[in-house]
Amino acid sequence: MINDNNWYVYQHIRLDKNIVFYIGIGKKEDFGRAYEFKFSKRSDFWKRVYLKTQIKVEILYSGLSKDEVSELERKLIKKHGRIDLNEGTLVNLTDGGDGILNCKRSDETKRKLSIMKIGDKNPQWGLKQSNETKEKRSKSMIGQKRTNETKIKQSLSSIKSGQAKEVDVYIYETNEYVGRYYAISEACRQLGFLHLNGKASQVAKGYRNHVKGYSFRYV
Repeated sequence: MINDNNWYVYQHIRLDKNIVFYIGIGKKEDFGRAYEFKFSKRSDFWKRVYLKTQIKVEILYSGLSKDEVSELERKLIKKHGRIDLNEGTLVNLTDGGDGILNCKRSDETKRKLSIMKIGDKNPQWGLKQSNETKEKRSKSMIGQKRTNETKIKQSLSSIKSGQAKEVDVYIYETNEYVGRYYAISEACRQLGFLHLNGKASQVAKGYRNHVKGYSFRYV
């Protein structure tokens, strides 16, 4: 019988706050895993901490079986708590053990993760796509139509990210109030001319008087 007692448990400590922010496991022959800081092998949560402060590595247990370290990992993650679940300080995205436990995220967690990748926080920020890539993407979208539900979700997402604003709509000739919409695109969709989003936006910014007899004012 092969001796499999060559697993270990480690933790990463962020020195700016002197707190444990990650729990992990590895095998003796891959001992460098605990000290492996290559971005391709770490989560975005982990990367952000690494970019902010120095990190200390501690080997907590060694010479154990896979089952033993898995159980210890689960216990330690539960002890320190996960940030994404608002339970503690860890950037771990699972409950440990086999790496997939409790990986389902709440809508609030998904929203926060999405916001954290907006603008210069996105790893793709500032990267330019080649003409070939743009052409492939354009061709892949041919024939695809967004459902109204998809359009609404995208508008709401734009509001949460600060890319869209609520807008009040009026009848241009009489200044009669029509209603408030959570985005220019939604207002145009409800009024029946979604393809005129750009012109409606110009009205809201004061560059035009009206579109199809309606005026728009950002809230």
